[in-house]
Amino acid sequence: MTEANAEFLDSDLLRDAEATNQRPALVEGDELKTTRLPPLTPPPPMTTTMMPPPMAAPFRPSSPSPAPTMPLEAVSLSFPREPVATGKPSWLKALLTPTAPPPAPTREGAALAPIHPSTAGAVLAGLGLVFALLALITGLRGAPDTSVAPVVAAAVVLARALITLGAGALSFLLFRSAERMLVAPSEKG
Repeated sequence: MTEANAEFLDSDLLRDAEATNQRPALVEGDELKTTRLPPLTPPPPMTTTMMPPPMAAPFRPSSPSPAPTMPLEAVSLSFPREPVATGKPSWLKALLTPTAPPPAPTREGAALAPIHPSTAGAVLAGLGLVFALLALITGLRGAPDTSVAPVVAAAVVLARALITLGAGALSFLLFRSAERMLVAPSEKG
């Protein structure tokens, strides 16, 4: 290497290269001295244990009094050795309990005017007739104009079919409910 080229190289890089060249090479039989680490111990096996039940809140008297002090050695926590089978509350019950309104107060003296089953049956039959007519009108409509795109026409036909099926099913349900209200239990069989 010429001096002109050496000027371009970093002086630290040159020192590292010279130190590497001067290091003695390993001769046959020479070995690096290493220490062998002991093998790693495997983690303890997973055990399924139940968590202890939560501790109850300590009783706090209303009047301020000094709390008795007890040395830590005298305190012992004992947990049950066998898991306690507690009933798991239903998630639906837990959801509905805080959101349900309280029951309305009932007045003993005021009786609600009962609806006669024949009146309720007539109302249900009338509503069934209305929904049956709606299903017929919607279902028997003609195809959409040819001026709309075929995809839009297919969507319109599908929407009309779904409305027709829904209205028809609702009218059938209303007619069956009206039948149960209008036909006396003794006549049913």
